[in-house]
Amino acid sequence: MDDHDDELSSKAEGPAEERAAGEGVRIIGADEAARALEQGQATGRRPTDAPRYGDVPRRPEGPRPAQRFPLPESVDPAEMRRPPLAGWQAAPSAKPVARPQPRAAPRQEILPPEEMPSPLEPTGVEMPHWTEPATGEVPRILESEEPEDDQDAWTSYAGRAPRWRDSEADWAESDFEGLSLEGAEDRIGALDTSRTDHSDLFSFDEPEPVEPEPEPEPVASPAATTSIRTRERAEPASDRSPSGGDRDTRKAAIVGIAIMAVALALFWAGPVFVLALATVVVTLAGVEVYDVLRRAGYRPATLLGLVAIAGVMLATYAKGELALPIVLGLVIVSTFCWYLFGVVQARVTVNAAVTLFGFLWVGALGSFAALLLRMPNREGLAFLLGAVIATVANDLGAWFFGSQFGSRPLMPDVSPNKTVEGVAGGVVASVLVTSFILGVLPGVEPWTAPKALVLALVVALVGTLGDLCESMVKRDLGIKDMGTLLPGHGGVMDRFDAMLFALPATYFVVKLLNLG
Repeated sequence: MDDHDDELSSKAEGPAEERAAGEGVRIIGADEAARALEQGQATGRRPTDAPRYGDVPRRPEGPRPAQRFPLPESVDPAEMRRPPLAGWQAAPSAKPVARPQPRAAPRQEILPPEEMPSPLEPTGVEMPHWTEPATGEVPRILESEEPEDDQDAWTSYAGRAPRWRDSEADWAESDFEGLSLEGAEDRIGALDTSRTDHSDLFSFDEPEPVEPEPEPEPVASPAATTSIRTRERAEPASDRSPSGGDRDTRKAAIVGIAIMAVALALFWAGPVFVLALATVVVTLAGVEVYDVLRRAGYRPATLLGLVAIAGVMLATYAKGELALPIVLGLVIVSTFCWYLFGVVQARVTVNAAVTLFGFLWVGALGSFAALLLRMPNREGLAFLLGAVIATVANDLGAWFFGSQFGSRPLMPDVSPNKTVEGVAGGVVASVLVTSFILGVLPGVEPWTAPKALVLALVVALVGTLGDLCESMVKRDLGIKDMGTLLPGHGGVMDRFDAMLFALPATYFVVKLLNLG
C-alpha cells in the first residue's frame, strides 16, 4: 500500500467525529475494505437467496370457506372447512432468482374439525426472530371465488354529484324522508321547547321537593254533633289587591318620624356627622344584601364586601370622584384573591359575581352621598337634604294614593302592590313638597323653586325605578323583606332602596345645573 493509502487508512482509523467533520463520501482501497470486514465495521453483499423487500407469500391452495363473518346462527364454526396456511413466495423482479424457501411452512392438508390443532399450539410456520432485520414479506390476500354481493350497494353512489339544498322544498325528496326533526320525542338543549326562561344550571344539586302528604280528613262519629268552624285561608301575597299592603302603619310612622328627627339633628351638626350616619346606613344595607344572598345558597366574600362598602364612603369623601375607580379596582382584585387563596371554599365565578354585585349596588351608589357632602360652604348638606326630601315625599305620596285610589297594577310580576295611580301620586307629591321646601323655606340655598322642580321629577322617576329593582331581586331570591331591623318597614334596604338610585341622580342634577 502506498503512502496515499496509508494516509487514507489512518484517517479511517481516526475518531468518528473528525471524519464526519472533515469529509463526506470517500473511496477506500481493497485492503482497507478487507480490514473493515474483519473488524465488523462493514458487511458484505446479501446473498441472492436471502429475503428481499417486496416478497409476498405464496398463494394458498385449496377451496375457499363457504361462509363469511358474521356467521349466521344456523352455521356451527366447528364444522367449517378452514383454508391451509399459506407459505411464502418471492415477489417478481427484473432478474429471476432461484431461491429456496427456508421459512415456508410445509403444505398442509385439510383436517376434520376434531383433528384441527389448538390455536395455542404451534402450527409449523417458522417465524423470523424479532432481532432479525425486516424481510418485507407480506401475506397474500386471498382472492374470493364468490361474487361480492355488497359491492352492488355502493355502485349507486359512483355517478352521483353533490346536491345543494338551500330551501325547504329541496329536502322533500325520497332519500331524505324521515330525517326531519319535527315530531322528535326526546329533545334536549336548545331544541327542548319545555325549557323555562330561568337557567337551571345549579338545579342538579338541589333536593327534589317533596310534596306533603294530604292529611286525612277527620271522620266524625255518628254520635258527634258539634260543628267545627275553621278560619279562612290567607291569600298569597301575589294575589292581594294592589290597593294596600300588610304593614303596621302605626309602627311604620313612629319609626319614620324617629329616623327623620335623628337625620335633621345630624344635618344641623355638620357634614361629618351626616357622613357617619350615611356610612352606617349604607353598611347596614350591605349586611342585609349579603345575608339574603347567603340564605339563597351563595357564598359571597361578606367581610371583604362590607369593608369595601364602608371604605368607599370614606374614600370618596376624602378624595372625591377619583377614589371610586381606585376602590373598585382594589375590590375586584381582592375578591379574586379571596377565592384564589381559599378564604372561602366555593365556586369562584358565581360567588365572586355576587360579591361585586352587593358592593356595586350598595357601596358604589351610596358613595354619591359622600360626594355631595364634600362640597364646600355646607352646600353639600343642602344638596343631600334635597335628595332625601324628594325621595321621602315620593314614597309617602305613592303609598297614600296607591292605598286609596290604586286599581291598575304597574308591574304585577315584579311588585304586585305598586299601582299606576300610586306612581302618579308619588310624582305629584314629590314635585309639590320638594318645590315648596327647597324653593320657599330659607337655609337651603342654592336651591330655588325651578331647580327644585327638576330635582323632584328626576328623583321621583329614578326612585320608583330603584324600588322596582329591589322588588325584582327579592322576588328572584324568594323573600318578602331584606331584613327586620326597622319595625313596620322591614329592613334598612327596604326603606333606602329608592334613595340609592336618587343619590347619583341628585349628584348629576347638581352638576348639570351648575349648583355646586
